[in-house]
Amino acid sequence: MTGEQRKRLNGFFVNTFNEILAWEDQSLRKIGRTDLSVREMHIIEAVSMLEASGGNTMANIARVLVVSPGSLTTAVNVLVNKGYLKRQRADYDRRVVLVTLTQDGAVINEKHKQFHDEMMDFIGEVLSEEQLEVIIKSLERLVKYFREKSNVKR
Repeated sequence: MTGEQRKRLNGFFVNTFNEILAWEDQSLRKIGRTDLSVREMHIIEAVSMLEASGGNTMANIARVLVVSPGSLTTAVNVLVNKGYLKRQRADYDRRVVLVTLTQDGAVINEKHKQFHDEMMDFIGEVLSEEQLEVIIKSLERLVKYFREKSNVKR
């Protein structure tokens, strides 16, 4: 890799990450959700994803989000107080805490899915099928590498 390629690639990752977060934040504001941060929205999204399979325990949510259980507890407390999530003990084991979406949580999660759909539609419009396949394969390799480097177990 040349110095110029390194500089361009680093700029791409830093700028793309920041631009997506800014766009995501803007989309939350556009739908009138000024009380939610992008990070909080991602917690709601993870709960929804795991709830569908019955894996919506605090431990699983923390693992998916790559955060400590303590950090997740703090964030879930905030989202419970805001009315987006609720927690309850599992019937099968009272030590296990399940987190579920409230009605408001489900509504905002659906609107957030629309943001992701819009992003994917845009990407599909500007890239050919061949370009999409190259990017997908390349990003899959990068994700695998980053996951190995961060020792993330999912």
